[in-house]
This record gives sequence, structure tokens and C-alpha cells, in this order.
Amino acid sequence: MYYTVIPTPKFLQDIDYYEKKKKFKNITDDIDSVVKDLEIGNLVGDDIPDIDIPTDNHTYKVRVANSNTKVGKSNGYRIIYYVVKDDKEIYLITIYYKKEDKNIPTKKEIANIIKEYCI
Repeated sequence: MYYTVIPTPKFLQDIDYYEKKKKFKNITDDIDSVVKDLEIGNLVGDDIPDIDIPTDNHTYKVRVANSNTKVGKSNGYRIIYYVVKDDKEIYLITIYYKKEDKNIPTKKEIANIIKEYCI
């Protein structure tokens, strides 16, 4: 089953923010394998419980290594994505760097982004 992967404006804004910083120059290449997995229906990562969204759909968080810092997935990026199975669409909600606490979204913020761009 193939999915259409759609980056939200928030996700694109996050990518732009990180690309401007020296230690994130390869962010697009780093996330490419995750996007390819999602396109073929391999829903990687962990389901995020208790997000206020329609029950048929799911939100996931996946860890991605930052090849510029060489610290592995545990201290790399987190991609939050939202799956609408009936429409075969996956929305890339946001991406953040684990070590930058100010950019880590709350569940309420994730739900608001989903409601704004995906529903």
C-alpha cells in the first residue's frame, strides 16, 4: 500500500530553521530514508497516545540520526507524522532536534497543527 507524504507548512518551516545551522546541514538527506519508508506504507516509529484527533487516524514519532553530529538516533531528530489511512496520506507535522528543548512540541501543540493542516 502506497501513501502520499505531505509536509505541512510547520514541518517545512522547521526544516528551514535547522538547515540554516551548521550542525544540521544534512537534515534533508538524514530524513530521506524515513520518507521513503512512509511512502511504501512502512509506518516507522512509535504511536503517540492521547492526541486529540479522530480515532481512525494515528500520530507517530520516529527517531532519526543526525549525520552531522555523529551521536546516533537517541540524540538526533524526532519527526512527528500523522496518518490518514482511508485517504492513504501521511502528513509530516514537525521535526525537532532532541537536544533543543524549546522546539519540542506538546501533545496539544501537535493536535493543533493536525487540526490546522490535516483535518
